[in-house]
Amino acid sequence: MSDKVSILQNAISVTEVNLTIKACTDSPIFKGLTVFGEVSGYKMSGPHAYFTLKDKQSQISCVCFYAAKTYQPKDGESVIVKCSLDYYVKGGRLSLQVSSMEPAGMGVLALEFEKLKAKLTAEGLFDEAHKKEIPEYVKNVLVVTSKTGAVIRDIVTTIRRKNPIINIVVKDVRVQGEGAGHEIAKILPLVDALGYDVIVIARGGGSLEDLAPFYDEELVRAVYAMNTPVVSAVGHETDFSLCDFVADARAATPTAAGELIAFDYYEMIDALKNSMTSLKRNAIHKFEIATTKTQLACKSLLAQADSFLKTRAYKVTRLIDRATSAATFKLEQADAKATRLVGALDNLSPLKILKRGYFRLERGDATVNGVAGLKVGDKLKATGSDGYVLATVESVNAKKE
Repeated sequence: MSDKVSILQNAISVTEVNLTIKACTDSPIFKGLTVFGEVSGYKMSGPHAYFTLKDKQSQISCVCFYAAKTYQPKDGESVIVKCSLDYYVKGGRLSLQVSSMEPAGMGVLALEFEKLKAKLTAEGLFDEAHKKEIPEYVKNVLVVTSKTGAVIRDIVTTIRRKNPIINIVVKDVRVQGEGAGHEIAKILPLVDALGYDVIVIARGGGSLEDLAPFYDEELVRAVYAMNTPVVSAVGHETDFSLCDFVADARAATPTAAGELIAFDYYEMIDALKNSMTSLKRNAIHKFEIATTKTQLACKSLLAQADSFLKTRAYKVTRLIDRATSAATFKLEQADAKATRLVGALDNLSPLKILKRGYFRLERGDATVNGVAGLKVGDKLKATGSDGYVLATVESVNAKKE
């Protein structure tokens, strides 16, 4: 127990530590400093500016009260600041309290990115000729981003507002920090072979340092080698990363990426309905016109048919009359000829011959046509026009030839 009491008596409080540090930082040596560095994360809060000043090895927080009175830098820009070292006792934070600043040329990080950009531009990685067209009707989308950020919510919300059927898949990756660019670059060849219609690489806004993974040369080359169309949606509208330049399309924000890739399903359905209505209306109209034309054609055809039939009927009637006349004439001729033949035949009738005094001789059942063959004593039947007589041959006197 005595050891604990001894330790407690010798310990100092956090406040005492911070006050000690504060006393050190208040030393004149830390007043009126001139510091060179690169601006990152510059933002205004009321009249005051808060940002980070950094170089390749380290960084320090800065605050500039009433910043409107001094130069307003952009992220990535190198500046020279007049400042004093300040230590915030309550929060235990060390910062530079800037009184003024002036530009000192492009920042080291920004300069490196510009050199890399020039190199890749010379190689043709950013040429429009290599850009692939984003499909008009996207069905499957892969979003390469962090699942924990607001970016994916913005993209999904935007797509769903226009289209309820697009399939959205998220590939969770780190989008900030050392090695993030390498991680994304290794993932891209794997997802490229999965058959997505488009791949979106996205993250929200941030400082140049925050967006550094998207300036990574390995990532840029991986995007360039993709077969699947790639949309880059990195940072805010004013941010342009190397990933933006090499991608097939750039969206100013993740929300803009959703607008870019999603076709308006509801608008398309309305357009289809309107088209169907228009087609139906046109079809009915054309059917009515065709019906009217058909009816007129039928009437014309019937009129022509009636005229044709009347003409043909007249011709047929004339032919019938002519045929009837010809037939009657022929019949009359035939009748006259028949009458003549009947008369001639009648004149040749045996009965008429018999009436003229001739008799038909029969011996038994045979007709006697001559004297030859008769002999004395033959019984003969002599038939005349008014009857017959029976006779016996008493003598035969045949002519000799």
